[in-house]
Amino acid sequence: MFGPYFGASTGRVHSDDRESMLKRVLKNFAVVLRGRGIAAVFSVTSTGLMANALSATEFGLVILLHTYIMVVRGALNFRTFETIVRFGIPLSEAGDDRGLRSLLRSTMMIDIVAALLAVILGIAAAPLAGHFLQWDSDMVAWAAMYSLIILATANSTPNGILRIYDRFDALSVQFTIGPALRFMMVSIAWVLDAPMPVFIVAWGSAFAAGHIYMTVRGLKELKAHMNTSLWSGFQWQEIRDRQQAFWKFIGVVYWQTNIDLLPKHVSTLLAGALLGPAAAGLFRLAREFSSVLTQPAVLLREVFFPDLTRSFHARDEGFHTVPWKTAFIAGAAGLVFVILALFIGRPILGIVGEEYVAAAPLLSLMLLAATFELAGASLRAAVYAMGKAASILRIHVIGITTYVAMFFVLTPITGLIGPGLAGITSSLLVLILTGLLIKRNV
Repeated sequence: MFGPYFGASTGRVHSDDRESMLKRVLKNFAVVLRGRGIAAVFSVTSTGLMANALSATEFGLVILLHTYIMVVRGALNFRTFETIVRFGIPLSEAGDDRGLRSLLRSTMMIDIVAALLAVILGIAAAPLAGHFLQWDSDMVAWAAMYSLIILATANSTPNGILRIYDRFDALSVQFTIGPALRFMMVSIAWVLDAPMPVFIVAWGSAFAAGHIYMTVRGLKELKAHMNTSLWSGFQWQEIRDRQQAFWKFIGVVYWQTNIDLLPKHVSTLLAGALLGPAAAGLFRLAREFSSVLTQPAVLLREVFFPDLTRSFHARDEGFHTVPWKTAFIAGAAGLVFVILALFIGRPILGIVGEEYVAAAPLLSLMLLAATFELAGASLRAAVYAMGKAASILRIHVIGITTYVAMFFVLTPITGLIGPGLAGITSSLLVLILTGLLIKRNV
């Protein structure tokens, strides 16, 4: 069914192996969640300090600037670490170092070319972005210079290397590097009552530092497992001649990434365009607090993916039960945060500043939408492992179309409540359709 990528194993894995898989997944999830948890504390605190130090409009401008770069990078982000997990794990477990090196060379070239093109796009599109986002000439110039940090993000292949070698501990450390540096620099700027440009520099340099660490750590891990240089035997045609399954998966993940980008970053730009920079700042602040659930959703999906790939390859009976159990537990945990937000959302936002309390209703709605995402994380990983990435892409196209339509219809009428309602509808629809897809294919 999967050709040379998945070997010819036919043995079934029973309860002991299923328990082992679940334990490994939970262990890896706990490790990366710890890192993300620490990172979330740093991130929320630094965001709150910057919001407190700047006016709502200045805060919104910094957020829009960084979000612009994330959108540009996302538009040319192929997330090759997903491809490395999909095709690299079978190669690694088969001991095919030559094939694995060839795969990694191909994905690394994609990473580098995509990052360079993103920098060019970021610089070239800055004036156009400034027109739609109400930027003056100084902000347009900042956007062009800020685009250079995209060069540091050409690290998806090192990211994938850490995943195939099960080094989620290293990923956990990487998650904290950027937020910790951002917290330190923003704290200094806050104490010194620094102007807005200082916060821009702090935000961008910390972001770049975290990504540079990922590159160094991933390549170091590869060196520990391979005696031969990654580029030994490299030939340009090996990229062009890769099998169709490789390019198809690259394409599907690329479009999936862009769909994921809309509610994560493009929505902030849309809020700024429809409601102004101050509203964009409120939107981002609510989204930052809701990351207490959205980040675990991403982590759960990414941690599950390698082990579910192994499980599906080995015909493990637990493949059909573990994702559902995880979805139920994750959804229940998410609802706890939604209930808490109803009672403590306003006081927490009030600590940041009285002008940010208006984001409290949006926070509760975004947490509910994030709960549905969290519940669907393990299910999406299972669909990827089953080789149905194109099917999940179609589901997310439906979901994001619903989100954008409701965003544009509701936001001008209801203000910041509109994006929250759009997010709930979209994420619930995706969750239901993903569950039906799995049921139909098991």
